[in-house]
Amino acid sequence: MSFDPKELLNKVGGNELVKNISDKVGVGAEQAQNVAHDLLAKAQETGSGLVDNAEEVAAKLGVPVEKVQEIAKNLGGTLQEKAGELGEMASGAFGGVLDKIKASPLGDAMNKLDKDGDGNPINDIVDGAKNVIGGIFGKKD
Repeated sequence: MSFDPKELLNKVGGNELVKNISDKVGVGAEQAQNVAHDLLAKAQETGSGLVDNAEEVAAKLGVPVEKVQEIAKNLGGTLQEKAGELGEMASGAFGGVLDKIKASPLGDAMNKLDKDGDGNPINDIVDGAKNVIGGIFGKKD
């Protein structure tokens, strides 16, 4: 599966996301877009966090490293927030299906996935995914 940073940015808010980050950080929207794109591409290439690549991206684009770090933190937080929202939607959408699965022979497998014992394994699976995303995009403060 290929990873396109531009497509990811569009799916999590596109121009509005970049505008919000550029306003917070105090850089132009086009500059924020370029930084976000390069941070995501570098994170995919290296497997490291967004902030971990800030110095290299700053040098490449001629942007102060502090601004790139701020963009990285804002972008990482937004991506984790979006992952949480998707998890909540999936949990709500599949709640009735989960009840049927729990009553079936697959119920034991579902119980093993339900780490916190609240009867809903989806939130535990999403938390695991957030940890993976957090590892790639930097930890959420």
